[in-house]
Amino acid sequence: MSETRRTTESTDTLFKARYQKECLRVNGFIQWLMVAQWLAGIAFAAFYSPLTWIGNHFELHVHVWASILIGGSLSGFAILWLRTYPTAAHSRHVVATTQMLWSALLIHLSGGRIETHFHVFASLAILSIYRDWTILITATAVIAVDHFVRGVFYPLSAFGIVTESPYRWIEHALWVLFEVAFLAPGCRRLRKEIRELCARQTEIEEAKRSVDLKVEERTKDLVKANLLLAIKTAEAEKLALVAKYTDNAVAITDGDANVEWVNEGYTRITGFESDEIIGAPESGFRSGEQTCPQTLSSMRRAIEDKQAFNTEIISYRKNGTPFWLAIELRPIPGTDGTAQRFISIQSDITDRVEAERQNKVLQQEIVDASRQAGMAEVATGVLHNVGNILNSVNVSASIIQKQFSNSALQNLEKATHLISEYESSFADFIQNDSRGQKLPKYLVVVSQSLRHEQASVDRELSDLTKNIEHIKEIIAVQQTMAKTSGLQQELHASDLIRDVLTANKESLNKHAIKVIEELAAPDPTMVSDKHRILQILINLVCNAKDSLLEAGVPDPTMLLRTWTEHDHVCFEVADNGVGIQADNLNKIFQHGFTTKIHGHGFGLHSSANAATEVGGRLSATSAGIGTGAQFVLRVPLDGRAACDKRDHHEERDDHPTKWIPSESGETT
Repeated sequence: MSETRRTTESTDTLFKARYQKECLRVNGFIQWLMVAQWLAGIAFAAFYSPLTWIGNHFELHVHVWASILIGGSLSGFAILWLRTYPTAAHSRHVVATTQMLWSALLIHLSGGRIETHFHVFASLAILSIYRDWTILITATAVIAVDHFVRGVFYPLSAFGIVTESPYRWIEHALWVLFEVAFLAPGCRRLRKEIRELCARQTEIEEAKRSVDLKVEERTKDLVKANLLLAIKTAEAEKLALVAKYTDNAVAITDGDANVEWVNEGYTRITGFESDEIIGAPESGFRSGEQTCPQTLSSMRRAIEDKQAFNTEIISYRKNGTPFWLAIELRPIPGTDGTAQRFISIQSDITDRVEAERQNKVLQQEIVDASRQAGMAEVATGVLHNVGNILNSVNVSASIIQKQFSNSALQNLEKATHLISEYESSFADFIQNDSRGQKLPKYLVVVSQSLRHEQASVDRELSDLTKNIEHIKEIIAVQQTMAKTSGLQQELHASDLIRDVLTANKESLNKHAIKVIEELAAPDPTMVSDKHRILQILINLVCNAKDSLLEAGVPDPTMLLRTWTEHDHVCFEVADNGVGIQADNLNKIFQHGFTTKIHGHGFGLHSSANAATEVGGRLSATSAGIGTGAQFVLRVPLDGRAACDKRDHHEERDDHPTKWIPSESGETT
């Protein structure tokens, strides 16, 4: 609704209320006037009419009864109508009609004396108190019709003459119109002035309300800005501590990677002081004869293209000593979105590189490292899910804090203060003061707001409790995996699926991924290593989720299915995501192979090794890109016997494990 329309409606409402109040006051006066006219009419008929109609001989006349009955009917009808419809517009027209009929009755009782006709003009003046010019037209019409009828059929009653006068009523009507011509504009002018006063009052109230809202909004903005400033200041102080005490070298450069600032760690690693390195190109990096030129060229291209990069390269300290340096360079976008600066984080990795050169890593160590990397991915997924839930916890806590900050309790305090202020005259305050009249309704609104706030806080606390319980469930699953590593125990397929979904629940819900469960009945039971199986299944679910997000399908769906096949329990994880190229099916489980941009190629490799360790196998199928993928884990019902058989076979087989495609296109 526009501001002008709202102001107009407020003005109309205020004017209507004031005019109705004025009409009620005039109605009270008119009711007393009707009673007074009735009594005066009786007295007039009793003492004056006999002298007029009969002469100087005085006796009780029939007009006395006319004044009692007709006058009483007129006054009673008007009073009853005003009490029944006190604020209706037609009530004013009823009053105008009745008052003119009273003038006609008094003219009749006086025998048509010209002096009594002045009652008509006095009545018009009284009716103008309503400030409604339309009722003056009604009064004019009534008196004109009365004078016309009586002037034609009973001229003695209207004009005091016996001769018929069919046109004399026009003269009287013109004199009435003459007065109305002056009274009507006055009524319109007074009515317009009242409306203009209401409009000015409305504008003042709207202006005050607008100023109050702006002050309130500005206050909120200032509080929010101060809070944000305090947070940013605290963050800056923490970042300053990190930059000062970290063992890494931190440098901030311009868009061409020329150094603008370095921390103390840079001096500790390279030996250069800050004033010696400011302005140096390529974030202060020092190359030499042992520096790889290809790596150096790649760094320069990334800087020219304003791209981030991570690399490891030989650099040189101030004293000329070479050392291995890990460099992480990230662009800092400006207001226009383009990279205006870079931040470089460098660390001395000489000891690590030398250790890697000196140590020979056996195949089993590679397998163990792969398994640890796979578990790291699982742990990362678990921590990611916990982080998502903590975001929800933070949102709920913020909403609760906001509810208490903006609580309607402040409004209730204002109301109680107002009650205390008028405690001694509270009844009069409620009845006569406009603020007091609004107070009960205001208290109802405040109580409703408090109830709504209570309901909202209850909902947020309920969500907060659920999220905390979910975090406990995820941690419990992770603890179970850690405690049961290498332990052979009886497992139920449905329990494993439930633990996997618990660990990934928040991430799946966040990305609106539909999960379909098709669990075998009866529930398959096996004896195996719970740690290994959960590691495999969680990794498969995470991969399926990443495939769905990369594909961007409109209805991302994941299928988790269990069934029994001979002496194995089968677990299937399928999705309608990116799918796998036919050429990649033969390499999908190889160490270091990955199709992800930020992948390491450890997850599926370590999962395949874990499947082998529990005596089972992991297979993958896909019809190609865009068709999704299916991974099936087969676990023996008795993992102890399968592991014994595998160990015996490994003692006699010196060949490494290979992954080969089956005839159906399935990779195992």
